Amino acid sequence: MPQTLEFDLKQAVLFNGTFGPREIQQINQAISADYSQFRLLRDAVAELEAREDKSPASNVRLGVCLYLLGRYHRALEALRKGDGGPLAHFYLAKTLFALQKYEEAAEEYGRARQAGYNADDCALGRAEALRYAGRPTEALQILDSLSGAVEQTAEYLYQRGATVAAIGGNPQEVVALYERAVEADRNHAGALFGLALENDRRGNDDIALELYKRSAARFPSHVGALLNLGLMYEDREQYDRAAGCYQRILDAYPNHPRARLFLKDAQAAGEMYYDEEAQKKRDRMSQLLNIPVTDFELSVRSRNCLQKMGVMTLGDLCRCTEQELLASKNFGETSLAE
Repeated sequence: MPQTLEFDLKQAVLFNGTFGPREIQQINQAISADYSQFRLLRDAVAELEAREDKSPASNVRLGVCLYLLGRYHRALEALRKGDGGPLAHFYLAKTLFALQKYEEAAEEYGRARQAGYNADDCALGRAEALRYAGRPTEALQILDSLSGAVEQTAEYLYQRGATVAAIGGNPQEVVALYERAVEADRNHAGALFGLALENDRRGNDDIALELYKRSAARFPSHVGALLNLGLMYEDREQYDRAAGCYQRILDAYPNHPRARLFLKDAQAAGEMYYDEEAQKKRDRMSQLLNIPVTDFELSVRSRNCLQKMGVMTLGDLCRCTEQELLASKNFGETSLAE
């Protein structure tokens, strides 16, 4: 199975075949199913980026893949050298959004729609950008203007839930929208994160943990889910797992300040925790080995033989071989069996 995923992913990145939403989804699914494929994507993108004869279409492919890797500034540069088609504009918008240029992203989603990209997807992207730009009322107006099948999609339900939350709407409505989104797509990272956050706030730790885990398993990585999941693991003293969450963030965003700080803290706490555990084990073993042999029901002969040999504790006994015991006067097979 991994070989099939590797071949498909490399082919999608490096070969001049069809490259669109379907192929991008396949890349995301491959890495979500097997995170080791992230390294394969990174290596394939480096190979594509090193080529000197990139066409405008190749630059779009490169820009999209750089976006998936979290290399947003390089993605922006490549996409602007692209063919100006629908996919280029759509991922320009997503990249601008990732760079927190929300107003520019909203405008670019409009250009993507004009270029022929799916109108509903562009509207949902524009609504999200406006919400992050501090204009949730306008975002809600866009969502209200949509009708038909899109209203039943996970992305629409998630965006509506997040927008209702942003304008201070009914928390029960927000939760219901997130739940409907997860019913529509059980792997929707944003909806899973939103639902996890609502449960986290209500003290439903076990439910929140499972939802964060499901959100964090998706690719591209959801930073909020990974951060919160890492913190929950730390609360449970599962420092290795917490460090793994923070490392996932740093794989995509090497300079992420909170992830770097949290990783350092988790590693330090983990070392301290394991030192304490090792000391506890040593203390328990020491107590066990210091138990006097007289605490056990032994025959007078066996007890006297052990005393003559200087065997006073279990630790002393463990340091003796069977041959040494049998070599002692009056210590035979019966005593050994005791």
